[in-house]
Amino acid sequence: MASPKTHSKVILLVEDDIIIRLGVADYLRGCGFSVIETSGAKEARVVLTAGPKIHILLSDAQLAGEDSGFALAQWVHKHRPDVKVLLTATTAAKIEAAGSLCSHSPQHDVQALESQIRAMMSERARRTRPPASSAVAPGRRRKTS
Repeated sequence: MASPKTHSKVILLVEDDIIIRLGVADYLRGCGFSVIETSGAKEARVVLTAGPKIHILLSDAQLAGEDSGFALAQWVHKHRPDVKVLLTATTAAKIEAAGSLCSHSPQHDVQALESQIRAMMSERARRTRPPASSAVAPGRRRKTS
């Protein structure tokens, strides 16, 4: 990645998937942005109300819980019209949005970010799957030595 410039811009990143949030936040910091991370709309509204000046809201459109990214975007347009809003839904769209904010980023940086996030997600999926050898067919008893 190119050497980061320091931006005066602050991005509020709202993402309920920790793996995506960590990857995108790290990437944006590498581009020189200040990034504040939240996992949901309620927490984001607290930051937008009481926190530092936010320039850009980058949010998952499909946040878990009762508040969607769309509802958050409507709240921001009403209460903080000075904040630019970027809503994304798919992992690819999130990565593309992060890449578009980092104007100095060559395409291979964005591809590296996508590869990193997908690898982390695969590792998480592998860890949460039960081992195949531990399953016992119904009605059968496991042999003991």
